[in-house]
Amino acid sequence: MLESSLHSRQRDGALAFELTVENRGDEPVELSFTDGQRVRVSVYPADADDDASPLWRSDADQMFAQVLGSETIPAGESVTFDAAWQSPEAGEYLAVGEVTCQNRELDAEETVLV
Repeated sequence: MLESSLHSRQRDGALAFELTVENRGDEPVELSFTDGQRVRVSVYPADADDDASPLWRSDADQMFAQVLGSETIPAGESVTFDAAWQSPEAGEYLAVGEVTCQNRELDAEETVLV
């Protein structure tokens, strides 16, 4: 069983995000990826409705190597993916992190105050 959690902290004028996926099962789990991207973090106003566009996305204006890849999470261990939002404005936000693997849905949210 995989569990994901998203945590953020302010660091050097940026808001750093860590999306951790923990394997609480008894067997290793392999995550399959279609390119070099591993994580996407999207940030919305805290009071945004469900169809709002993000204020910031970690993968906006980025290109990723088009190469198949995988990450294996051994039983009882975890893997952490990170992203950083440079110079966010003060405010309250909803951050949504998702692992971009194709064989599982792994995401987590956090309300953030900058």
